[in-house]
Amino acid sequence: MIKYTELSSTKRQDLREILPLVKPFTVLIEPSSLCNFRCIQCFQSVKTDSYFTRNRSTMPMVRFRRAIEQLEQWPGPRLKVLKLSLYGEPLVSPDFPEMLTLATQAAVAERTETTTNATLLTPDVAECMVRCQLDYVRVSIYATSQERHQLVTGTKFDMQRIRENLRTLQATKRRVGSDKPFVSCKMLDEFSDENERFLQMFREVADEAYIDKPHNWIKVDNVDFIQKFYGTNVQEAVIDFQNHSTHRIACPMAFTTMAVRTNGAVSPCCVDFIGGTNIANIDDRSLQDIWNSDEWFEFQKMQLQDRKHENSSCARCDIYRSDHYTKDNIDGFPVDRLRLRKT
Repeated sequence: MIKYTELSSTKRQDLREILPLVKPFTVLIEPSSLCNFRCIQCFQSVKTDSYFTRNRSTMPMVRFRRAIEQLEQWPGPRLKVLKLSLYGEPLVSPDFPEMLTLATQAAVAERTETTTNATLLTPDVAECMVRCQLDYVRVSIYATSQERHQLVTGTKFDMQRIRENLRTLQATKRRVGSDKPFVSCKMLDEFSDENERFLQMFREVADEAYIDKPHNWIKVDNVDFIQKFYGTNVQEAVIDFQNHSTHRIACPMAFTTMAVRTNGAVSPCCVDFIGGTNIANIDDRSLQDIWNSDEWFEFQKMQLQDRKHENSSCARCDIYRSDHYTKDNIDGFPVDRLRLRKT
């Protein structure tokens, strides 16, 4: 299988040449916005009342089925990616195995993936992942020592159990002769020897281990998540971000991506945990209708016309400027071409 880290550069098309799309390349459906970690670099650690904290939940199966059925009924090419995760830990949902089964049987995407901290990766869940032929599982690791792990995640979970859970998943794959799911473990760049320790610890239980690059989340309550994570070493992270920052005007996510939250809200963004980019709700309208709606067009238009300050979430976001996370540059794409027949 292709390594997870190589997917973004494999058979890549020039987005300018193929817009507008008949449907998004990527759809994210959120099994759970709850998380069993409270990582200091994550919005899950924010305790003040907000749209996110008020809407923490697991997605009801009736809503998940609705999303899958709508994707099945949507004419056109298959999605490139169906991702069963968003702002929470997907395995918190007791329905995750059933969700995965429905999603893979529907075959609405070229690949299906999820992201997890692997603490709830039980033998039964591992069996389901292999049986359903989940393509990729990305595992977020937060430290190489128990002390640092507890500090970052706000929990006392034994991090060695994470490695054991991954060993179980790999053993399950070997038992049935499957190369799926491809297990890709990542840790935020510590700009220290911690990186090499992580690689040595997790290469043996993963198909790939790599160092992820830092980015900040949308700021809430003046919380600087990167500062909280790096502390006195934050300057190295800031320099790295600056070195990989572009001068892009338009965020391309709204042209390729659709996210469905546990409460049914549909958004053109997968980093907007505060809900400022929510456009409609799957309980009221179909995903196809939302994608082709005037509201979605106006959001795309706002991006191309450098009016991000008009949106409460976009005005506080700079993730799209990082060339670590965004490969497409659509600055200057003619707005009138967005209304052409989608292909």
